[in-house]
Amino acid sequence: MIDICLATYNGERYLAQQLDSLLAQTASDVRVLARDDGSTDATVAILHEYAGRYPGKVTLIEDDVHCGGPAPNFMEIMKHSTADYVMFSDQDDYWYPNKAEHMLRVTRRQERHAGGSDVPVLAFGDYRVVDARLQPIEVAKGHLQIDKFYVSLNRLLVQNYVTGCTMMINRAACRLAGAWEPAILMHDWWLALCCAAMGSIVHDPTVLMDYRQHGDNDVGAKDVKSWAYRLDRLRDPAARSSSRDYLRQAQALYERLGDAMPDGSRRTLERFLEIPRLGKFARMHRLVSGGYLKSDLVRNIGFLLWI
Repeated sequence: MIDICLATYNGERYLAQQLDSLLAQTASDVRVLARDDGSTDATVAILHEYAGRYPGKVTLIEDDVHCGGPAPNFMEIMKHSTADYVMFSDQDDYWYPNKAEHMLRVTRRQERHAGGSDVPVLAFGDYRVVDARLQPIEVAKGHLQIDKFYVSLNRLLVQNYVTGCTMMINRAACRLAGAWEPAILMHDWWLALCCAAMGSIVHDPTVLMDYRQHGDNDVGAKDVKSWAYRLDRLRDPAARSSSRDYLRQAQALYERLGDAMPDGSRRTLERFLEIPRLGKFARMHRLVSGGYLKSDLVRNIGFLLWI
């Protein structure tokens, strides 16, 4: 079975179209696990309608937990998953019919390569950027937020390369993730760190979904090579303090999994966590020598200056 975790919040505008695309998957034995986090529009009514029309195919999780964001909401849904494989769906995208079937093949192949289904495995694919009407938006590949993919632990400690709505994890990875805590920046980033440290990650370049950009959602289609974007990032105080967030998340990973990690992963993590105790130039040297680097030169310059 494949469970698709669908996290919603005020998503009435595009939700029915996304649900239809999830229900049209060619893979057999697919279930949608939906959970709303306090919507004030018609989102919950739409979910109730689909759960009634498709019993066993759409399950609405209703509880008194207030998550306050997509990361804890997704990780709350994961607690209810019992499937061998788990996927993650945003409320406003559109999946191609073969998405789950294709990612299942990729994930199972990676399991065989990594040593079996007991090894935590994460596979992630690609998307097409579209507008609100699902019309393609011309964004140069090199200008997307993520245009190169790194899956090693040292790289993932300082930048997330996994887009959650493109990924599939196996049961071992789902168990490994555990419960959400405030140090976790995003569910997909956390899962990537867990699998990089303890298992295996693979990127498949196949485009399997439309990633919708609209008024409240422009992540993914920013021109990160434009000078306007770079200047905004240089002025943004949050960008300057982001290294502290990376370190808090890394510390949470170490406290959760450090004792169980292979020696190489544990040492990579320990050397990263030592950085705040070093002098400025020693910190910069550790980032470079340890490969704790971001995906492009400009980001790395800023990171080295601010660490």
